[in-house]
Amino acid sequence: MRKIRLFYLLIASATILGACSKTNDNPPGGNPISITLNPTTANVAAGDSVTINCSITDNNNLKDVVISESTGGGSSAQLASYTISGKSYSFPYTYHVPNGLASGTKIVITFLVDDNSTNNTATTTITVGTGSAGDFNTYSAVLLGSYNDPSVGSFYASSNNTVYTVSTANQNQSLIDMVFYYGSSNQYTLAAPSDGSFGTGSGQINSLGIQNWSTRNATSFRKTSLTESDFNAINSGSAIATAYTNGTSTDTKANMLAAGNIVAFKTAPGKYGLIDVKTVNNGNASTGLGQIILRLYWGRLRYVERWP
Repeated sequence: MRKIRLFYLLIASATILGACSKTNDNPPGGNPISITLNPTTANVAAGDSVTINCSITDNNNLKDVVISESTGGGSSAQLASYTISGKSYSFPYTYHVPNGLASGTKIVITFLVDDNSTNNTATTTITVGTGSAGDFNTYSAVLLGSYNDPSVGSFYASSNNTVYTVSTANQNQSLIDMVFYYGSSNQYTLAAPSDGSFGTGSGQINSLGIQNWSTRNATSFRKTSLTESDFNAINSGSAIATAYTNGTSTDTKANMLAAGNIVAFKTAPGKYGLIDVKTVNNGNASTGLGQIILRLYWGRLRYVERWP
């Protein structure tokens, strides 16, 4: 993450010789703590859950983060508190929407970060939805690059809709559902971390370091006969699960992908999803380059926590 370093000279006079004061890295007129939440808004059915990805950077050393909720404009109630350290910290937090809340109810989740010198807050607003349309998420324009792409990550986590690079994926192994690469045999491919595409043997990809991971999620993929019109008509989590059930050729990778393909997947924890391949381009097996743009639907997990 980008860190901003501010250098300044403070000159002051004092009537008492030898006096000094404590200083910190607070920029004049600004806040040294930056908090990024993803998503900042969400529509979630009562009884379901949403994962909020929190990334924090600071010019000072971090102390703690407190997470609280306010429902329907009411008073705030603390949900969790964590001790953190260093000048950057990232973690996913899963919030469960209580059963029985009326459609349209607003829930504000607040992240309060403190570094002993100052604090800052960021919020995610959840709107309680109704019916089956509230039990899945929609993500658009997810760009992935092959293993030698210098600017685009190859790793994708559907739980927080985040693309990871080699270094950040290694730190978040349990979140990674799929990896994109372009190969001479498989061409445009999405593969589970557990797939045999990754290793140190002949024909395997070793530059991503997946063979050294302690957690290699076994996402499974199935081909479907769905069209983009069918994909656009999906309106429930159960329809996503049905598309996977009706799919064929179960494998830990989906290869030979082309624009317009609709691929169903199931994550290691049992979450179902659908992928609409929007674009593939610049595939080159000799250079390890290539890119793919996806749209995704996935049905949310219930009662699964990932703590910092």
